[in-house]
Amino acid sequence: MNRLLMRHGGLLTILFKRKEIILVVFLSVILAGVAYLLTATPKYESVAQMIVRFGDRSIPEVARTPTTFEMTPADRHEVVAAHAAMLNSHDLAKATIESLGINALYPDIAEDPPPRWTPMDEAVKRFLSQLSVEVGTQDNIITVSFLYPDQKLAHDIVQKLIDVYIAQQTLVYQNPQSGFMSAEMKEAGSRLATAQASLEQFKDKWHIADYDQEVSDLLKQRGDVDTNLRTAQANLLVAQNRQDVIGSLIKQVPANQPEPAGGEKYRSVDDAESRLADLRAKQSQMLATYSPNSSAMASLNAAIRTAEADAGSRRSEVNSRSASNPNVVYQNLQTDLLRNSADAKANAEPVRVLSEQLQTIDQRLSDLQQNRGALTDLVREQQIAESTYRSLSTQSEDARVKDSLNRQRISPATMISQPTLPYKTARPRKLITVIGCLFGGAILAIGAALMLEWRDDHFTTAEQVAYMLDVPVLATIGERPQPPSVGGLGLLTYGENQ
Repeated sequence: MNRLLMRHGGLLTILFKRKEIILVVFLSVILAGVAYLLTATPKYESVAQMIVRFGDRSIPEVARTPTTFEMTPADRHEVVAAHAAMLNSHDLAKATIESLGINALYPDIAEDPPPRWTPMDEAVKRFLSQLSVEVGTQDNIITVSFLYPDQKLAHDIVQKLIDVYIAQQTLVYQNPQSGFMSAEMKEAGSRLATAQASLEQFKDKWHIADYDQEVSDLLKQRGDVDTNLRTAQANLLVAQNRQDVIGSLIKQVPANQPEPAGGEKYRSVDDAESRLADLRAKQSQMLATYSPNSSAMASLNAAIRTAEADAGSRRSEVNSRSASNPNVVYQNLQTDLLRNSADAKANAEPVRVLSEQLQTIDQRLSDLQQNRGALTDLVREQQIAESTYRSLSTQSEDARVKDSLNRQRISPATMISQPTLPYKTARPRKLITVIGCLFGGAILAIGAALMLEWRDDHFTTAEQVAYMLDVPVLATIGERPQPPSVGGLGLLTYGENQ
């Protein structure tokens, strides 16, 4: 640009030189803008605003489980963008046109349908070009505007569009399919009842109330029974050992003992023994004096034999007449033996009972362990069925509430500004068009002049020659206006510029 200005003598020089093309381009743009304002069909704009509510504010207060879900700004923006896209959708435009009639909205399309597609497609295309759906600075505010030549129809079109949108978005966002949900809930209820019946039947068969609690109780009970069994077995072993020891001792102790020698019944025996002792003592004395074969010794020996016989007979008679007394030690041992036998029998019964209890507990634990997998499967199936039924029940209740909302036409999107009835045209914008034509014409005219000058390689000033040749200008020859000619001849003058 600088080279262009230096070469052709500055911007004002260029503009003055190209004033004809500048004027032509500028007036052409102005005339085009005026022609557009005179020929353009005036259009009216009807505007409406809607607010999209989120969370609990989108539906009436009903008894429901409180939710802790909090939507992020991105989620809110996506929801509002989805509503805006629905308002600007092809199906919604088609439904609006069908409701008002294509002949009433676009009679030119109905009279002269396009050859390449249906009149409805052309009408929808034009409808969407006239429709504007914008999400403002507020995330949940949607502005709907429509341009149309008829101000009354512009209002009616926006109103009908919003009505169709509300009906459509209830189907999209809040289509509960309550019949389907009810059928699914009934089927889930049947599965839950079957699972519960199977679980209860299994528990009744194996007498299981609470598996974990029963196993814990059985293990604790088994520990107590095992401790008591070991104690009873120790007591039984002690009693049996004592019984064996007492049995071996009682065999060595006589049951009866003789009565002590004393009393009147042993006096004759004592006298005979004394007399026999005296005779034996006398015999010993006489042997010292008499010969053993003497008559005196023979007589004494006969007396001794008689005394021995008498003492023996008397002793036999006393023994036959006297009874032995019971042995107290034997009796005590017998008593201890009986007592220990009773203790052994008494300790044997707890051992038997506790052993049976321990065996029963072990058998029960074994049965529970073997049926743990089947019980776990049944419990899991019952829990899944219950969870499914609870979830479907909640969804079915929500579906019922939403179905009521649909019948009442309650929507999360609420009108905050009804469609306006325009009182003046919105298109074309005369002031903006005029200002735009002035600025645009000026810019285009200057641009056209610069373009023509850039493509022109002729010199018009001395500065251009000096710039290109890089030599000083000594003189210039210019063409001056000629004075009135004399005799039809003109005078050529020269000017010198130092």
